[in-house]
Amino acid sequence: MKNMFRNILFVLAITASTLACGLPAGTADPNVVNTAIAKTQQATALAQATVNSSALTAMPATPTPGPTVEYVTLTEEELTALIDAAVAEAIAATEQTSTSVYYVTEDDVVTYDEVAYLYDYYYYADYYVEYAEELIYEYYDLYADLAYEMMAELNAIEAQLSQMNSTLSSIDQSLQQISSTLDQGLALAEETITQLEAAASTAQTNAQELKSNAQDMLSVLQADQQGRLDQISQIQPSNIPTDKITALQTAFEFLDFANGALSDNKLSRDELMNLAQLGRNAQAGFQQFGGADVLGPDLTQFSGKFNEINQQFARGEINRGRENVRGFESSLGTRPTFGGNGGGGRPGGNGPRP
Repeated sequence: MKNMFRNILFVLAITASTLACGLPAGTADPNVVNTAIAKTQQATALAQATVNSSALTAMPATPTPGPTVEYVTLTEEELTALIDAAVAEAIAATEQTSTSVYYVTEDDVVTYDEVAYLYDYYYYADYYVEYAEELIYEYYDLYADLAYEMMAELNAIEAQLSQMNSTLSSIDQSLQQISSTLDQGLALAEETITQLEAAASTAQTNAQELKSNAQDMLSVLQADQQGRLDQISQIQPSNIPTDKITALQTAFEFLDFANGALSDNKLSRDELMNLAQLGRNAQAGFQQFGGADVLGPDLTQFSGKFNEINQQFARGEINRGRENVRGFESSLGTRPTFGGNGGGGRPGGNGPRP
C-alpha cells in the first residue's frame, strides 16, 4: 500500500518536474499532462484494489453460542444486562453489514467473493438480532406481569429489532438474486445493486433509531424497580395479629403465599402487593408480640425478614428471594398447632429457631 502511494507521489513529482523544466512559463504540454493524469489514476485504482483485497479478508468472527443459561436463575437486572449487550451487538453488526454493502457496491460491480464477504456480515447481524429477540421473549415470560414500564420499553425495542430483521432479510434476498445472476453468467442489472444499497440504507437507519431508543434501557429498569419498591413501602398493616401465636401463623401464611406464587417461577405485581400486605401484618405482630416468653423464643429478631424478602422480589431478584423464603421458613421451625376452637395454643415441636 505504501509503495503504491509512493508511486502516486512519484508520478505527480515527475509531472511537476516536466512542466517546470521542459516548457515555457505558463505553458503546459497537453500530452504530458494527460499521461501523468492517466498514470495517477492507474496508481490510485491499484491502491484501491489493495484496500479492497485487505478488507475482504477482515471477516467478522463467527458467533458461537455460549453455555446454556437457565434464565430463571438470573436476576431481572442480569437478564436486562444481557438484553442490552445483545441489542448493542445487533446494532453494531447491522451497521457493519450496511457499511460493507456500500463498500462492495461502490464500483457498481459485485463478485462471488464479495457476495461471500457480505454474507459473513449478514449472518453475524442476523444472529445477534435473533439472539436479542430471544432474550426479550425470556424477559416477557418471567416479568410480563411485574415490570410494567420495562414491558413498554422492550415492546418498542422488539418492534425495531423486527424491522431490522426484515431489512436484513431484504439484503439476503438481494444477495441471492445477485448470486443467481452470477451463476447464469449474466451481467448484473443496475436495479439489483440499487435494491441492495436501498436495503442497506434502511438497515442503517433502523440501527441508528434503535441505538437512540435503547440507550436508556437500564435507566428504565431502575425506575421500574424503584416504583415497585415505593409501592410496597407505602403499604400499612391491615390485620394485625392479636398475640404471638397468630403472629407466627401470619408469618407462615406469608411464606405459604410466597411459595405458591413462585410455583411458576415468576411473580406478578398483584402477587407482590398481596405478599407485601401479608408481610406488613406479620411484621407488626412480630414487633408487638414477638418477645421471648413461655410460648417460644424472641421473634422480633425476624421482623426485618418480611421487608428484606419483599424488596428482593420487587427488584426482580426472584431466585434470591425464593432462597430467602426457604431459609426464613427453616428458621421459624415447626408450624404452630391450634386447638379445635381455632384459638391460640402452644406452637408444636421445638418452636422458632433463633
